[in-house]
Amino acid sequence: MLTAFLTGAAGAAIGVVLGLWTRRTLAALNYRLDDEQHLPTPGPRRWIIWVSALSLGSIGAWLAATGSWALAPILLPLALTGPVLAAIDLDVMRLPNRILVPVAVAAFGGLASTVLTQSGWTTALRGLLGGLIAGGTLAVLSLITHGGIGFGDVKLAVILGVSTGAITIAAAVWSLLLGSISALAWIKVEHRGDPLPYGPWLLIGAWAGLLLSGFAVV
Repeated sequence: MLTAFLTGAAGAAIGVVLGLWTRRTLAALNYRLDDEQHLPTPGPRRWIIWVSALSLGSIGAWLAATGSWALAPILLPLALTGPVLAAIDLDVMRLPNRILVPVAVAAFGGLASTVLTQSGWTTALRGLLGGLIAGGTLAVLSLITHGGIGFGDVKLAVILGVSTGAITIAAAVWSLLLGSISALAWIKVEHRGDPLPYGPWLLIGAWAGLLLSGFAVV
């Protein structure tokens, strides 16, 4: 437990530094496209710092507590980029490919590494099945809602499904359910009728699903 605590603390400290840098970088709004320049300027977004610290700290502690270091190449890219994706989606309701693509490459590369280094065919197959379940579900919902759920959300769901599915299929399913339930609850509380950025809720669901998986890596 001491190792998990120290690893989590170190991850949180790195997350604070990364969050400060991310917040300053995003303040320039260079991610906005031409047709997004008219949108209101976001607030100070101090939450990026604390979310980054929580993300890296908790994932680091989880890896240390479970001894699942082989999953680090799959989980850490999302922990690093999740706050950035959430901030951009909340601002312009878009998940940029220039972030999604490298994270997807890292996730699938992480699956491949488990096969090459540990003969982890079961882990790789679970990850692929998790990605298929999450991505397929969001793709169907995108068709049903006629694009109400964007293709960026579908791509993010695939990545999240791969990452959590590598732990357990149950973690992938719970991640999708928790993210969707959280989004629906927010819509209900806020009485929103306008489109809702789905990416942050998918990320929250994946984080919760991972931690609530009972540290069960099978």
